[in-house]
Amino acid sequence: MGGPSTTDFTPLPVEERIDDSVEAPVEDVDASDDEGLYNTNAPLLSNRSRGNGTPSTQLRSPFLAKLSRCNPFRRSLWTSNTKRSSRSWFNLFITSLIALLITTVIALSISTGILASRTASCPPSYRRYWRPTTHLPLNNGPSGRPQTSYNNALNFPAVYPPLTSHPGSACQTAWNTLTDIPCHEKIWNRSWDNGRHESLFDPDISMYASAMCSSRCTQAIQRAYRLIMSQCTADDKFALAGYIGSFSADRGLEDGPIGVIATIERRLQHTCRQSPFRERFQYYTTYCVAEMYLDWFVVDGMNTANLEGLEYIKAKTSAPHIEPRHYRSFSFQDDCDNVDSYTNNRIIEERHFGPGINQTSCGWCTMDWLDRKLQSWAPGEISDPDSTDTVSLEDYLLRIKDVGQRCNTDDWNRVYGKAIRKYKDEGLLPPDWEDDGKKPCSDKAAGATPVLAAVVLPATPF
Repeated sequence: MGGPSTTDFTPLPVEERIDDSVEAPVEDVDASDDEGLYNTNAPLLSNRSRGNGTPSTQLRSPFLAKLSRCNPFRRSLWTSNTKRSSRSWFNLFITSLIALLITTVIALSISTGILASRTASCPPSYRRYWRPTTHLPLNNGPSGRPQTSYNNALNFPAVYPPLTSHPGSACQTAWNTLTDIPCHEKIWNRSWDNGRHESLFDPDISMYASAMCSSRCTQAIQRAYRLIMSQCTADDKFALAGYIGSFSADRGLEDGPIGVIATIERRLQHTCRQSPFRERFQYYTTYCVAEMYLDWFVVDGMNTANLEGLEYIKAKTSAPHIEPRHYRSFSFQDDCDNVDSYTNNRIIEERHFGPGINQTSCGWCTMDWLDRKLQSWAPGEISDPDSTDTVSLEDYLLRIKDVGQRCNTDDWNRVYGKAIRKYKDEGLLPPDWEDDGKKPCSDKAAGATPVLAAVVLPATPF
Protein backbone atom coordinates (compact mmCIF):
# COMPACT_ATOMS: atom_id res chain seq x y z
CA MET A 1 0.00 0.00 0.00
CA GLY A 2 1.30 3.37 -0.79
CA GLY A 3 1.26 6.19 1.70
CA PRO A 4 -0.09 9.63 1.09
CA SER A 5 1.77 11.68 -1.43
CA THR A 6 3.93 14.51 -0.14
CA THR A 7 4.44 16.14 -3.47
CA ASP A 8 3.67 19.89 -3.45
CA PHE A 9 2.74 19.66 0.24
CA THR A 10 3.10 22.86 2.22
CA PRO A 11 2.62 22.68 6.01
CA LEU A 12 0.06 25.00 7.42
CA PRO A 13 1.38 27.60 9.90
CA VAL A 14 0.67 26.80 13.49
CA GLU A 15 -1.19 29.63 15.20
CA GLU A 16 -0.69 30.15 18.95
CA ARG A 17 -3.95 30.23 20.78
CA ILE A 18 -4.36 31.47 24.30
CA ASP A 19 -7.74 31.34 25.91
CA ASP A 20 -7.13 33.96 28.59
CA SER A 21 -7.86 37.07 26.53
CA VAL A 22 -4.24 37.64 25.45
CA GLU A 23 -3.81 38.75 21.87
CA ALA A 24 -1.56 36.85 19.52
CA PRO A 25 1.96 38.22 19.15
CA VAL A 26 2.57 40.64 16.34
CA GLU A 27 5.13 39.57 13.77
CA ASP A 28 8.36 41.58 14.10
CA VAL A 29 9.69 43.52 11.16
CA ASP A 30 13.19 42.14 11.67
CA ALA A 31 12.13 38.55 11.85
CA SER A 32 14.95 37.56 9.54
CA ASP A 33 17.41 38.20 12.37
CA ASP A 34 15.98 35.31 14.31
CA GLU A 35 16.43 32.69 11.57
CA GLY A 36 18.15 29.58 12.81
CA LEU A 37 17.29 30.19 16.45
CA TYR A 38 14.72 27.46 16.59
CA ASN A 39 15.10 23.99 15.05
CA THR A 40 11.48 23.03 15.41
CA ASN A 41 8.19 24.45 14.45
CA ALA A 42 7.15 24.85 18.16
CA PRO A 43 5.25 28.06 18.84
CA LEU A 44 7.17 31.01 20.28
CA LEU A 45 6.58 32.20 23.85
CA SER A 46 3.86 34.70 24.35
CA ASN A 47 4.32 38.19 25.69
CA ARG A 48 2.99 37.11 29.05
CA SER A 49 5.45 34.21 29.26
CA ARG A 50 8.31 36.55 28.48
CA GLY A 51 7.30 38.87 31.24
CA ASN A 52 6.63 41.77 28.87
CA GLY A 53 2.96 41.95 29.36
CA THR A 54 1.01 44.66 31.14
CA PRO A 55 1.43 44.14 34.91
CA SER A 56 -1.65 43.32 36.82
CA THR A 57 -3.26 46.08 38.79
CA GLN A 58 -2.55 45.88 42.54
CA LEU A 59 -4.15 47.86 45.32
CA ARG A 60 -1.57 50.09 47.03
CA SER A 61 -1.97 52.90 49.54
CA PRO A 62 -1.33 56.47 48.32
CA PHE A 63 1.68 56.73 50.63
CA LEU A 64 3.33 53.61 49.22
CA ALA A 65 2.58 54.79 45.70
CA LYS A 66 4.28 58.14 46.35
CA LEU A 67 7.17 56.43 48.06
CA SER A 68 7.74 54.11 45.09
CA ARG A 69 7.73 57.04 42.68
CA CYS A 70 10.14 59.08 44.81
CA ASN A 71 13.69 58.91 43.53
CA PRO A 72 15.86 61.64 45.08
CA PHE A 73 18.89 60.50 43.06
CA ARG A 74 17.34 60.89 39.61
CA ARG A 75 19.37 63.05 37.29
CA SER A 76 16.54 65.36 36.37
CA LEU A 77 16.17 66.49 39.94
CA TRP A 78 19.69 67.93 40.00
CA THR A 79 20.28 68.93 36.37
CA SER A 80 16.95 70.29 35.23
CA ASN A 81 16.93 73.97 34.36
CA THR A 82 13.21 74.33 34.87
CA LYS A 83 11.91 76.02 37.93
CA ARG A 84 11.20 73.46 40.63
CA SER A 85 7.88 73.43 42.37
CA SER A 86 7.49 73.88 46.10
CA ARG A 87 6.66 70.18 46.38
CA SER A 88 10.01 69.23 44.78
CA TRP A 89 11.93 71.45 47.19
CA PHE A 90 9.95 69.99 50.07
CA ASN A 91 10.76 66.42 49.01
CA LEU A 92 14.43 67.33 48.64
CA PHE A 93 14.49 68.91 52.10
CA ILE A 94 12.79 65.93 53.76
CA THR A 95 15.14 63.46 52.06
CA SER A 96 18.23 65.43 53.09
CA LEU A 97 16.96 65.74 56.66
CA ILE A 98 16.33 62.01 56.95
CA ALA A 99 19.79 61.24 55.54
CA LEU A 100 21.39 63.67 58.02
CA LEU A 101 19.56 62.13 60.98
CA ILE A 102 20.54 58.61 59.99
CA THR A 103 24.19 59.64 59.56
CA THR A 104 24.19 61.40 62.93
CA VAL A 105 22.74 58.37 64.72
CA ILE A 106 25.29 56.05 63.12
CA ALA A 107 28.18 58.39 63.97
CA LEU A 108 27.07 58.72 67.59
CA SER A 109 26.67 54.97 67.93
CA ILE A 110 30.14 54.31 66.54
CA SER A 111 31.79 56.98 68.71
CA THR A 112 29.98 55.75 71.82
CA GLY A 113 31.10 52.20 71.14
CA ILE A 114 34.70 53.30 70.64
CA LEU A 115 34.74 55.34 73.83
CA ALA A 116 33.13 52.55 75.80
CA SER A 117 35.57 49.94 74.51
CA ARG A 118 38.56 52.10 75.35
CA THR A 119 37.74 52.10 79.04
CA ALA A 120 36.62 48.51 79.20
CA SER A 121 39.63 46.92 77.53
CA CYS A 122 42.91 46.62 79.38
CA PRO A 123 46.36 45.79 77.98
CA PRO A 124 47.29 42.09 78.16
CA SER A 125 50.15 42.80 80.57
CA TYR A 126 48.00 45.03 82.75
CA ARG A 127 48.67 44.98 86.49
CA ARG A 128 46.37 47.26 88.39
CA TYR A 129 48.45 48.01 91.48
CA TRP A 130 51.89 47.65 89.94
CA ARG A 131 51.31 49.60 86.75
CA PRO A 132 48.12 51.68 86.94
CA THR A 133 46.90 53.37 83.78
CA THR A 134 45.89 56.94 83.09
CA HIS A 135 43.98 58.82 80.38
CA LEU A 136 46.11 61.97 80.44
CA PRO A 137 47.04 63.13 76.92
CA LEU A 138 50.68 63.60 75.94
CA ASN A 139 51.84 61.91 79.14
CA ASN A 140 55.35 61.19 77.87
CA GLY A 141 58.59 61.70 79.72
CA PRO A 142 61.96 62.87 78.38
CA SER A 143 63.41 59.37 78.68
CA GLY A 144 60.92 57.98 76.16
CA ARG A 145 58.76 56.09 78.65
CA PRO A 146 55.16 55.81 77.50
CA GLN A 147 53.80 57.24 80.75
CA THR A 148 55.33 59.26 83.55
CA SER A 149 52.23 59.84 85.72
CA TYR A 150 49.75 57.16 86.74
CA ASN A 151 46.55 56.91 88.71
CA ASN A 152 47.37 56.52 92.41
CA ALA A 153 50.92 57.69 91.60
CA LEU A 154 50.46 61.17 90.16
CA ASN A 155 53.61 63.02 89.12
CA PHE A 156 52.96 66.76 89.23
CA PRO A 157 56.33 68.01 87.89
CA ALA A 158 56.13 65.60 84.94
CA VAL A 159 52.76 66.81 83.59
CA TYR A 160 52.80 70.52 84.48
CA PRO A 161 54.98 73.14 82.75
CA PRO A 162 58.45 73.76 84.21
CA LEU A 163 58.98 76.54 86.72
CA THR A 164 60.69 79.78 85.84
CA SER A 165 62.46 79.90 89.22
CA HIS A 166 65.99 78.68 89.79
CA PRO A 167 66.33 74.87 89.99
CA GLY A 168 67.73 75.12 93.49
CA SER A 169 65.01 77.39 94.85
CA ALA A 170 62.84 76.40 97.78
CA CYS A 171 59.70 76.30 95.63
CA GLN A 172 61.34 74.13 92.99
CA THR A 173 62.59 71.71 95.65
CA ALA A 174 59.14 71.47 97.25
CA TRP A 175 57.44 71.07 93.86
CA ASN A 176 59.79 68.23 92.89
CA THR A 177 58.61 66.18 95.88
CA LEU A 178 55.10 65.80 94.38
CA THR A 179 56.03 62.80 92.25
CA ASP A 180 54.05 60.00 93.90
CA ILE A 181 50.71 61.41 95.03
CA PRO A 182 48.27 58.51 95.72
CA CYS A 183 45.23 60.10 94.04
CA HIS A 184 43.07 59.46 91.01
CA GLU A 185 43.70 61.77 88.07
CA LYS A 186 40.11 63.07 88.24
CA ILE A 187 41.31 65.49 90.93
CA TRP A 188 42.61 67.49 87.94
CA ASN A 189 39.25 67.47 86.13
CA ARG A 190 37.68 70.93 86.12
CA SER A 191 34.63 70.12 83.94
CA TRP A 192 32.49 69.66 87.09
CA ASP A 193 33.54 72.87 88.82
CA ASN A 194 30.83 75.15 87.39
CA GLY A 195 27.95 72.69 87.82
CA ARG A 196 27.40 72.32 84.09
CA HIS A 197 26.99 69.24 81.91
CA GLU A 198 29.72 70.09 79.43
CA SER A 199 29.02 67.29 76.95
CA LEU A 200 27.29 63.95 76.48
CA PHE A 201 30.49 62.07 77.33
CA ASP A 202 31.28 63.83 80.60
CA PRO A 203 32.33 61.35 83.30
CA ASP A 204 29.79 60.60 86.00
CA ILE A 205 30.95 62.41 89.13
CA SER A 206 29.03 60.00 91.37
CA MET A 207 31.24 57.12 90.21
CA TYR A 208 34.56 58.91 90.77
CA ALA A 209 33.82 60.57 94.12
CA SER A 210 34.89 57.50 96.08
CA ALA A 211 38.19 57.24 94.18
CA MET A 212 38.91 60.94 94.67
CA CYS A 213 38.04 61.01 98.36
CA SER A 214 40.14 58.10 99.62
CA SER A 215 41.91 58.87 102.90
CA ARG A 216 45.33 58.34 101.31
CA CYS A 217 44.57 60.97 98.67
CA THR A 218 43.05 63.62 100.92
CA GLN A 219 45.87 63.32 103.46
CA ALA A 220 48.52 63.54 100.73
CA ILE A 221 46.91 66.65 99.25
CA GLN A 222 46.74 68.28 102.69
CA ARG A 223 50.46 67.68 103.21
CA ALA A 224 51.27 68.98 99.72
CA TYR A 225 49.09 72.04 100.34
CA ARG A 226 50.94 72.97 103.52
CA LEU A 227 54.33 72.36 101.87
CA ILE A 228 53.68 74.42 98.73
CA MET A 229 52.04 77.27 100.64
CA SER A 230 55.05 77.52 102.94
CA GLN A 231 57.78 77.26 100.28
CA CYS A 232 56.32 79.01 97.23
CA THR A 233 55.18 82.54 96.56
CA ALA A 234 53.00 84.25 93.96
CA ASP A 235 56.15 85.05 91.99
CA ASP A 236 56.85 81.37 91.29
CA LYS A 237 55.27 80.87 87.86
CA PHE A 238 55.11 78.23 85.14
CA ALA A 239 57.01 78.74 81.90
CA LEU A 240 54.03 78.42 79.53
CA ALA A 241 55.89 79.47 76.37
CA GLY A 242 56.51 76.42 74.22
CA TYR A 243 54.83 74.06 76.70
CA ILE A 244 53.36 70.90 75.14
CA GLY A 245 51.94 68.47 77.64
CA SER A 246 48.86 67.11 79.38
CA PHE A 247 47.40 70.56 80.07
CA SER A 248 48.22 72.26 76.77
CA ALA A 249 44.54 72.65 75.89
CA ASP A 250 43.45 73.58 79.42
CA ARG A 251 42.23 77.17 79.22
CA GLY A 252 41.91 77.37 83.00
CA LEU A 253 45.45 76.24 83.76
CA GLU A 254 46.82 77.98 86.83
CA ASP A 255 49.92 80.13 86.49
CA GLY A 256 51.95 78.52 89.28
CA PRO A 257 52.19 75.81 91.98
CA ILE A 258 50.22 77.85 94.53
CA GLY A 259 47.23 78.12 92.19
CA VAL A 260 47.38 74.41 91.31
CA ILE A 261 47.50 73.07 94.86
CA ALA A 262 44.93 75.59 96.15
CA THR A 263 42.44 74.62 93.43
CA ILE A 264 42.86 70.89 94.02
CA GLU A 265 42.58 71.25 97.80
CA ARG A 266 39.36 73.28 97.43
CA ARG A 267 37.97 70.83 94.87
CA LEU A 268 38.52 67.87 97.20
CA GLN A 269 37.07 69.69 100.19
CA HIS A 270 33.90 70.25 98.18
CA THR A 271 33.71 66.83 96.52
CA CYS A 272 34.13 64.87 99.76
CA ARG A 273 31.29 66.50 101.69
CA GLN A 274 28.83 64.12 103.35
CA SER A 275 25.45 64.55 104.99
CA PRO A 276 25.72 64.57 108.80
CA PHE A 277 22.48 62.60 108.97
CA ARG A 278 23.14 58.97 108.15
CA GLU A 279 20.16 57.14 106.76
CA ARG A 280 19.06 53.76 107.98
CA PHE A 281 20.67 50.71 106.41
CA GLN A 282 23.28 52.90 104.74
CA TYR A 283 26.43 50.81 105.01
CA TYR A 284 28.52 52.73 102.49
CA THR A 285 29.66 56.33 102.32
CA THR A 286 27.51 58.60 100.17
CA TYR A 287 28.95 61.94 99.13
CA CYS A 288 26.75 64.93 98.40
CA VAL A 289 28.03 65.24 94.83
CA ALA A 290 26.86 61.67 94.19
CA GLU A 291 23.52 62.19 95.92
CA MET A 292 22.75 65.35 93.94
CA TYR A 293 23.65 63.62 90.68
CA LEU A 294 21.58 60.51 91.40
CA ASP A 295 18.56 62.31 92.87
CA TRP A 296 18.33 65.36 90.61
CA PHE A 297 20.91 64.90 87.81
CA VAL A 298 22.59 68.04 89.17
CA VAL A 299 26.37 68.46 88.88
CA ASP A 300 27.32 69.78 92.32
CA GLY A 301 30.40 71.82 91.40
CA MET A 302 32.51 73.85 93.79
CA ASN A 303 31.66 77.11 91.97
CA THR A 304 28.04 77.89 92.86
CA ALA A 305 27.90 81.49 91.58
CA ASN A 306 25.59 80.53 88.71
CA LEU A 307 22.07 79.38 87.93
CA GLU A 308 23.08 75.94 86.68
CA GLY A 309 21.11 72.93 87.91
CA LEU A 310 17.90 74.71 88.84
CA GLU A 311 16.19 73.55 85.65
CA TYR A 312 16.65 69.87 86.56
CA ILE A 313 15.00 70.23 89.98
CA LYS A 314 12.26 72.36 88.45
CA ALA A 315 11.57 69.75 85.77
CA LYS A 316 11.43 66.85 88.23
CA THR A 317 9.01 68.71 90.52
CA SER A 318 6.82 70.16 87.77
CA ALA A 319 3.98 67.69 88.44
CA PRO A 320 2.89 66.29 91.82
CA HIS A 321 3.89 62.68 92.35
CA ILE A 322 5.20 60.37 95.05
CA GLU A 323 8.25 58.15 94.87
CA PRO A 324 7.64 55.17 97.18
CA ARG A 325 10.17 53.93 99.68
CA HIS A 326 12.72 51.69 97.99
CA TYR A 327 16.18 50.23 98.27
CA ARG A 328 18.80 51.68 95.95
CA SER A 329 21.67 49.36 95.21
CA PHE A 330 24.28 49.50 92.49
CA SER A 331 27.97 48.87 92.19
CA PHE A 332 30.54 50.25 89.80
CA GLN A 333 34.09 49.12 89.20
CA ASP A 334 36.49 49.97 86.38
CA ASP A 335 39.85 48.29 86.74
CA CYS A 336 41.21 49.96 83.63
CA ASP A 337 40.41 53.42 85.01
CA ASN A 338 41.51 52.50 88.53
CA VAL A 339 38.13 53.10 90.11
CA ASP A 340 37.65 50.97 93.17
CA SER A 341 34.39 49.14 93.66
CA TYR A 342 31.92 51.94 94.36
CA THR A 343 28.70 50.78 95.94
CA ASN A 344 25.68 52.89 96.80
CA ASN A 345 23.35 50.82 98.93
CA ARG A 346 20.83 52.75 100.98
CA ILE A 347 17.17 52.94 101.80
CA ILE A 348 15.45 55.82 100.03
CA GLU A 349 12.51 56.93 102.12
CA GLU A 350 9.25 57.98 100.50
CA ARG A 351 9.75 61.24 98.62
CA HIS A 352 7.13 63.76 97.56
CA PHE A 353 7.44 66.04 94.51
CA GLY A 354 5.35 69.02 93.47
CA PRO A 355 5.54 72.58 92.14
CA GLY A 356 3.81 74.14 95.13
CA ILE A 357 5.23 75.44 98.38
CA ASN A 358 6.38 72.70 100.77
CA GLN A 359 5.46 69.91 98.34
CA THR A 360 8.93 68.44 97.68
CA SER A 361 11.14 66.32 99.94
CA CYS A 362 14.66 67.77 99.99
CA GLY A 363 17.56 66.23 101.88
CA TRP A 364 20.45 67.90 103.66
CA CYS A 365 22.66 67.91 100.57
CA THR A 366 19.97 69.64 98.49
CA MET A 367 19.44 72.34 101.11
CA ASP A 368 23.19 72.83 101.46
CA TRP A 369 23.46 73.24 97.69
CA LEU A 370 20.69 75.87 97.73
CA ASP A 371 22.28 77.61 100.72
CA ARG A 372 25.66 77.97 99.01
CA LYS A 373 24.06 79.07 95.74
CA LEU A 374 21.95 81.75 97.46
CA GLN A 375 25.03 83.38 99.00
CA SER A 376 27.23 83.26 95.89
CA TRP A 377 25.96 86.28 93.96
CA ALA A 378 28.53 88.91 92.99
CA PRO A 379 27.99 92.08 90.92
CA GLY A 380 28.40 91.45 87.20
CA GLU A 381 29.45 87.79 87.60
CA ILE A 382 26.13 85.94 87.27
CA SER A 383 24.77 85.42 83.76
CA ASP A 384 21.61 83.83 82.43
CA PRO A 385 22.40 80.31 81.09
CA ASP A 386 20.05 80.85 78.15
CA SER A 387 20.79 84.41 77.08
CA THR A 388 24.15 85.12 78.78
CA ASP A 389 22.68 88.41 80.07
CA THR A 390 23.82 89.65 83.46
CA VAL A 391 21.39 88.73 86.24
CA SER A 392 20.63 91.23 88.99
CA LEU A 393 20.63 90.22 92.65
CA GLU A 394 16.85 90.53 92.96
CA ASP A 395 16.26 88.38 89.88
CA TYR A 396 18.88 85.88 91.08
CA LEU A 397 17.17 85.45 94.46
CA LEU A 398 13.69 85.12 92.96
CA ARG A 399 14.81 82.46 90.46
CA ILE A 400 16.30 80.33 93.21
CA LYS A 401 13.26 80.95 95.39
CA ASP A 402 10.96 79.60 92.67
CA VAL A 403 12.69 76.22 93.10
CA GLY A 404 13.76 76.32 96.74
CA GLN A 405 10.35 77.13 98.22
CA ARG A 406 9.11 73.76 96.98
CA CYS A 407 11.23 72.12 99.70
CA ASN A 408 10.41 71.91 103.39
CA THR A 409 9.23 75.33 104.54
CA ASP A 410 11.30 75.49 107.72
CA ASP A 411 14.52 74.48 105.97
CA TRP A 412 13.92 76.87 103.09
CA ASN A 413 13.06 79.84 105.31
CA ARG A 414 16.26 79.28 107.26
CA VAL A 415 18.63 79.37 104.28
CA TYR A 416 16.70 82.09 102.43
CA GLY A 417 16.52 84.35 105.48
CA LYS A 418 20.25 83.94 106.04
CA ALA A 419 20.99 85.05 102.46
CA ILE A 420 18.67 88.08 102.74
CA ARG A 421 20.40 89.23 105.94
CA LYS A 422 23.82 88.78 104.31
CA TYR A 423 23.03 90.99 101.33
CA LYS A 424 21.34 93.64 103.51
CA ASP A 425 24.37 93.78 105.78
CA GLU A 426 26.60 94.26 102.72
CA GLY A 427 24.39 97.06 101.42
CA LEU A 428 23.42 95.13 98.28
CA LEU A 429 19.75 95.09 99.28
CA PRO A 430 17.82 98.01 100.82
CA PRO A 431 16.75 97.49 104.44
CA ASP A 432 13.06 97.50 103.46
CA TRP A 433 13.43 95.06 100.55
CA GLU A 434 10.87 92.27 100.47
CA ASP A 435 11.13 88.96 98.73
CA ASP A 436 8.68 90.02 96.00
CA GLY A 437 11.03 92.80 94.97
CA LYS A 438 8.52 95.55 95.84
CA LYS A 439 8.90 98.39 98.30
CA PRO A 440 6.58 98.58 101.35
CA CYS A 441 3.62 100.93 101.15
CA SER A 442 4.47 104.58 101.82
CA ASP A 443 1.64 105.03 104.32
CA LYS A 444 3.01 102.32 106.59
CA ALA A 445 3.22 103.41 110.18
CA ALA A 446 6.49 105.04 111.16
CA GLY A 447 8.83 102.74 112.93
CA ALA A 448 7.09 99.61 111.70
CA THR A 449 9.40 96.73 111.01
CA PRO A 450 9.34 95.58 107.37
CA VAL A 451 7.98 92.10 106.89
CA LEU A 452 10.58 89.69 105.58
CA ALA A 453 9.56 86.90 103.28
CA ALA A 454 11.62 84.40 105.23
CA VAL A 455 10.68 83.50 108.78
CA VAL A 456 14.01 82.79 110.41
CA LEU A 457 13.84 79.78 112.69
CA PRO A 458 16.67 78.51 114.90
CA ALA A 459 18.11 75.25 113.60
CA THR A 460 21.27 73.28 113.54
CA PRO A 461 23.74 75.01 111.17
CA PHE A 462 25.11 73.11 108.19
